[in-house]
Amino acid sequence: MSNYFSFSFVVVVLGFLLSTCKTPEKTVVSAEDASIPVVTKENKEAEYPEKPITYLPPPADSTSQITINLVGDLMCHLPQTNNAQLSNGEYDFNPSFAYIKPYLQDADITIGNLETTFAGTVQPYAGYPAFNSPDAYCTAIKNAGFDFLVTANNHSMDTREAGLLRTIEVIKKNQLGYAGTYLNQRDHDSIRVLNIKGIKLGILNYTYGTNGAYPSSEHKYMLNVIDSAGISDAVKAAKQKGADIILVFYHMGVENVTEPTQAQSDAVRFALDAGAALVIGAHPHMIGPTKKLYSKTINDTAFVAYSLGNFLSNQYWRYTDAGVILKLTIQKNYTKKTTSFRDATYLPTWVYRGDGAKKMHILFPAQWASDSTKLPVFLTKNHLQKMQEAFDDTRLILTKYNTFLKLKSVK
Repeated sequence: MSNYFSFSFVVVVLGFLLSTCKTPEKTVVSAEDASIPVVTKENKEAEYPEKPITYLPPPADSTSQITINLVGDLMCHLPQTNNAQLSNGEYDFNPSFAYIKPYLQDADITIGNLETTFAGTVQPYAGYPAFNSPDAYCTAIKNAGFDFLVTANNHSMDTREAGLLRTIEVIKKNQLGYAGTYLNQRDHDSIRVLNIKGIKLGILNYTYGTNGAYPSSEHKYMLNVIDSAGISDAVKAAKQKGADIILVFYHMGVENVTEPTQAQSDAVRFALDAGAALVIGAHPHMIGPTKKLYSKTINDTAFVAYSLGNFLSNQYWRYTDAGVILKLTIQKNYTKKTTSFRDATYLPTWVYRGDGAKKMHILFPAQWASDSTKLPVFLTKNHLQKMQEAFDDTRLILTKYNTFLKLKSVK
C-alpha cells in the first residue's frame, strides 16, 4: 500500500511540473513568408533604429548689395583756383583730395554736386557770383574717385548756354556720368539708369532755379527745374528702363540754414509719391538732417538727406567748412524681386582753406582732430579746433531725427 502511494505521489508531482513549465516562444515562418523579417526582443532595436527628425531651414534668399557715396557742393571759389596754379601757369587740384581720396573710393559709385562751370578761357576764371573754373578741377574730381556728377544748380547758367554745354563736354571727357543738365533733347530724355553689379540705379537731378539766367525757350531741355509732374514722369520712365531703385538729387533750400524748409519737404514728398526711394539735397552750404521714412508708393523704407552741405569750397564760417561723405547700402533680393535701402553711414569732413603754411585747399576726415598722429604739421591748434567743431556739428545735425545713422570709422 505504501509503495503504491509513493509511486502515485511521484506521478502527480511530475505531472504538475510538466504542466507549469513552458518552452521559449518561437516565430515560425513558412516557406511562402520567408521574406518577412523575424522580430524578437533582441534584434528589434538593430532592425528598426529610431531616426531623428530633421527640420530643414527654408532656402536662403539670393541677394546682392551695392554702396553709394554721396557728397554735397563741389565749389571752386577764386582762392581755390589761385592756390592750385602752378609756376608754369597750369593748374593742379589733386592735392585738395589727397587725404580724403581713400574714403571717396570705397564705394561702388561716388556721386557729387558740381557747383561751377567749365567755360574755358574765353572768359576769365572766376568764383562767386559767376563761377568758371579750369578744366583741371574736373580732372582732379575724377582722380579723387568720383564716378558721377549732378549738374543742375543755381550756378549751372553762370557762363550761359555755351558754358553749360562745354561743362558737359569736359565732364564726358573725364569719363564721368552726369544728370541735371543736357546737350540736347535726346540727351535729356535718356534717363540715367546705371547697372551696378546687377542692381539698376536710376539717378534724377533738379534745381529750384539758376539765379534768373535760364536757357532759351527753344533749349529748355538743357536744365531740369523742379516740377512735380516732370519728376513723376521721369521716375516712371526710369522704371520702364528697368530701374530697381531711384535716387532724386535736389538743389534747393535756404542758404546758411540747416533746418529744411516747407518747400524742401514738399519736394521730398513729390519724389517719394512718384516712387523714389532715395532723396538727397544740396544748396544751403550747410549740412541738414536726415530721415528714414516709410513710403506707401514703394511699400518700403525711404531715405532722405535734406542737405549734404559743402564738400569743397572757400567758405570759412561755421558749418560751411564742414562736409560729409554719406554712404548708402542698397540690397537687391532676387528671390523676392525687391530692391531696398538697407543702411547708411557718414564720414564728417573738414576743409583747410590754405590759410596756414600750406597754400592749398585740402579736405580732411574730421575725426582726425582727435588723432594728431594722422595730421600734417602745417595744421595749427586753431585748425584742429575748427576740425573738431565741424565733426561735432555734423554728427549733431545729421542724427537729429535719425539716431540709427552710423558714424563711419576712419583709418
